[in-house]
Amino acid sequence: MKKVVLVVIVSLLCIQSIIAQNQKSDNNYKPVKGSLTVSLLLGRGTYLESGSAQNLGGNEINGVAPYYSTLNNNSNSLMNMVGLEGKYFIKDKMALTLTGGVTYRNTPEQINIPGVVNTDGDVLVPAYNAVVGEDDIDVHVAPGVQWYFELKRPKLLPYVGLSIPFDYSRSSVFDPTISQDQINYGIRHVELFGIGVHGVVGLDYYLTEDFFIGFDVKPLTFNYLVNTKKPRPGTLGRKAENYTFSLFSNYVFKLGFRLN
Repeated sequence: MKKVVLVVIVSLLCIQSIIAQNQKSDNNYKPVKGSLTVSLLLGRGTYLESGSAQNLGGNEINGVAPYYSTLNNNSNSLMNMVGLEGKYFIKDKMALTLTGGVTYRNTPEQINIPGVVNTDGDVLVPAYNAVVGEDDIDVHVAPGVQWYFELKRPKLLPYVGLSIPFDYSRSSVFDPTISQDQINYGIRHVELFGIGVHGVVGLDYYLTEDFFIGFDVKPLTFNYLVNTKKPRPGTLGRKAENYTFSLFSNYVFKLGFRLN
């Protein structure tokens, strides 16, 4: 379904561009100071997939480190919609960029209720298991800056830039079950923090004054991630770190619109 919708959108935009070009011959395709653009990003996602999940055992705390799985040369897809990118041009050839998003989930806990069984073993009132409480937040924000170059072809705009991705995840779990065989020690936490520096090289091609397609790649990236696992209040956290360098990764195709 995603592919069908995307094909329809691209077809309509191409038709619009052809009509617009037939109506105008001297368009100014270059964004100028104060221009604002928004792009739909297609390719590999930018959100972390490892290191923040609850995997705490009852008797031991594992040392599994997080890693930046989004920087991967496999499994990229042109039909995968991964987010939006906003650009604001503070100069004619310089733009500030921003991508990111936030997800928050909460499940309130509920205590278990024991069942009632008569002397014959018949269940008079069924037992109700506890509802395990969970509180999760995932944040990804990547501000950046890009510098544009001028070519003889006014529709083609190459650029280079930098982005600084910040990642934060926190997962808290509390099992309120009360029984003779189980003791609850409080809330368990897994917390993850990440920061990096990504170089960016790309091209925008304006089909009309208000619509463009683009492509960019990250020729050099560095990311640092660390997670901390606390099995109960008052205990020491188990930390695990990861450093990731990559060359020419995270290719992205764009469908963009100039809003002013």
